[in-house]
Amino acid sequence: MKHAEVIRRVRAEARDRGVRWTNQRQIIVDAFITSDDHLTVEELHRRVREIDRTVSAATVYRTVNMLVDIGVAHKGNFGSGSASFECALNKDHHDHLVCLTCGSIREFHHDRIESLQEEIAQSNGFALHHHRMELYGVCAACQKKGATAPGTTPAASGT
Repeated sequence: MKHAEVIRRVRAEARDRGVRWTNQRQIIVDAFITSDDHLTVEELHRRVREIDRTVSAATVYRTVNMLVDIGVAHKGNFGSGSASFECALNKDHHDHLVCLTCGSIREFHHDRIESLQEEIAQSNGFALHHHRMELYGVCAACQKKGATAPGTTPAASGT
């Protein structure tokens, strides 16, 4: 979906919900849909304030939640204590590797994992609608610095 189409869709949804479309909301949506990152509301708020210092965190929060409600954003909680959001448009299904040390999130897709999940659901008589997989550990960059997952020792593994 092209940028202009996304904006038209979001504006129409906002209007249908009785939400006034403002320049601030436009800036928020533009910043969000052009980001490839998994953003917290705080991170998005910082980015948006570089463009318009008057945008409040509450406006960012309400706008992002509206984007989730209409399917433009996915919400996740990767153990950081803050929800993280990513644009749901123009992305194929993927899962996540989450670093417990630096908080980085890496997306991945593996056909065999996808097949296995479908097979497990089917063998249990389960009609799978969707799924989310998050793997937690320590990224290569943090390992090079000698970091280990919180609560583990360098020799611990396999959990």
